[in-house]
Amino acid sequence: MLSILIPVFNFDVCDLVHEISNQAVKAKILFEIIVIDDASHEDFKIINRKIAQSEGVIYIEEKKNLGRSKIRNKLADLSKYNNLLFLDCDSKIVKSNFLINYLRNIDSETVIYGGREYDSIDPEDGKYKLHWLHGIKREQIPAIVRAEVPNKSFMTNNFIISKKAFNKVRFNELIMGYGHEDTLFGYDLAAVNIVVRHIDNPVVHLGLESNDEFLRKTKEGIKNLKRIMNINGNTKKLVKDITLLSYYRRIKQIKLAGFVGYLYSKNESRLSKNLLSNNPNLILFDLYKLGYLCSLDSLK
Repeated sequence: MLSILIPVFNFDVCDLVHEISNQAVKAKILFEIIVIDDASHEDFKIINRKIAQSEGVIYIEEKKNLGRSKIRNKLADLSKYNNLLFLDCDSKIVKSNFLINYLRNIDSETVIYGGREYDSIDPEDGKYKLHWLHGIKREQIPAIVRAEVPNKSFMTNNFIISKKAFNKVRFNELIMGYGHEDTLFGYDLAAVNIVVRHIDNPVVHLGLESNDEFLRKTKEGIKNLKRIMNINGNTKKLVKDITLLSYYRRIKQIKLAGFVGYLYSKNESRLSKNLLSNNPNLILFDLYKLGYLCSLDSLK
């Protein structure tokens, strides 16, 4: 018995729902697919309303945007089965045995994360290069590597969890907007001794953001990261495990955060020029993020 939970925002989810429904039928299991549209544009709602006719699908539309944490909690609350499979709407299932792989590994005491991949061919349009390059180099990680730091390597795009385990933590609804709700969820799981188990059962991430949109969302995510430092009770471990925060803490300790923030403000346009180009540099992207994080201190 499986509840498949898909939050949707401004994306055509028909192919994903069709594929996962077919796999569930072939697996001969009791299942439901709950899809909640989080106040998308009307064009996407018109497209996605068709899935309500598919077997086992419950389709719901929100009038106001709930946000990434709240909508996932609502999906879990509406589910009727004990095992919950969360999938991002911009996912593509490429393995015909994707669902079977999860069903073989279900464990009520752990969370199972299948991973994320990106198209191996870089996008023809250079304005999507930064997100693609970051995904290939930083997010597309095999299970054996992810397992070295299991809760740190957790992401919300493709995982299965028992309802009992989910209700011990839930997504923190204080985290609004984009970014790092999965970071906090992973640490909250660790706090109640729930281990994330990693397997190689990835979905392909389709929803590439344009370079400028990816930069904007990166900034939003960094703001959330600072909020998480205040929410999370074990800040020391959080800082140790997240490279960006580790460098930030060192710079704070030697009282150079203000200077680094100043350098960032003076060089932001130069950094952005590279990151928005057809040939972005991830080292410069790391410097951009660190500088922006330091610059937030001066905004208090």
